[in-house]
Amino acid sequence: MSLVLAKGSCNSKLLWEFLKRMSRRGLLTTPTVTCLIKCLGEEGLVNEALTTFYRMKQFHCKPDVYAYNTLIFALCRVGNFKKAKFLMEQMELPGFRCPPDVFTYTILISSYCRYGMETGCRKAIRRRIWEANHLFRIMLFKGFVPDVVTYNSLINGCCKTNRIERALELLDDMVKRGVVPNRITYNSFIRYYSVTNEIDKAIEMLRRMQGMNHGVVLPCNSSYTPIIHAMCETGRVVEARDLLVELAEQGSIPREYTFKLVRDALESSGKIDLLDEELCTRLEDGIKGRIRQVMKVKPLLQHQSVS
Repeated sequence: MSLVLAKGSCNSKLLWEFLKRMSRRGLLTTPTVTCLIKCLGEEGLVNEALTTFYRMKQFHCKPDVYAYNTLIFALCRVGNFKKAKFLMEQMELPGFRCPPDVFTYTILISSYCRYGMETGCRKAIRRRIWEANHLFRIMLFKGFVPDVVTYNSLINGCCKTNRIERALELLDDMVKRGVVPNRITYNSFIRYYSVTNEIDKAIEMLRRMQGMNHGVVLPCNSSYTPIIHAMCETGRVVEARDLLVELAEQGSIPREYTFKLVRDALESSGKIDLLDEELCTRLEDGIKGRIRQVMKVKPLLQHQSVS
């Protein structure tokens, strides 16, 4: 009921009165209030989420580490890193009953990397990436073991800000610590090398991922597409065609734009014969089938967003 009242954009006074009544009956618990904080954060009502958090004592509930993490994540989503970091520092006070965990650090590190890139200001971006790296080192110093999500967030942030040496250092570090990289890890490097036209290094990362079987079940468009696009832009159309065929032969349908890009590049260079007609038909049918599936789901998504 609390979630219904929060999502319905009702009068906050009505929500507080409802929570007080439930608290008097002993029906309000810490997980309940935490779920409400999460809902308010997702709705963009961060001030209301903060108010709810600080009223937990009034509701006879004690915040736990999950409540803190939920609120920190909500604050990071709207870019309020100052308040989020203040809460984490509060958790780190000696004798505090809710010390931060790996997830607390991961929330801040990933948020610094993800939302820092959206500022559009180079100085602010550099500051956010520095904060993320600083938190990562503090995390290691305090004995926490980062997981693959923590590493992926920091590696992606470093690759997007051209700190490739730091990103490679993090990749080596995660392997040494026994954290297995996955497709997301390698895709960060593949995108970086493709954008900087270091295509051979991008292919090397792709083959390394496949050779070590790191998170690879089936070939993925997200790994192949940046390399294929970079090859077409630099005139390596035959190699782009080979990668497209490799992707298709392993059971994956490329994106429509990627397929047209390779086909047009081959046609422009007079090498369209290298693209098998039967393969073209199969890929076109697969792309059309995927579009039909999307069109079936799209009306449902539009209906949900309106409601």
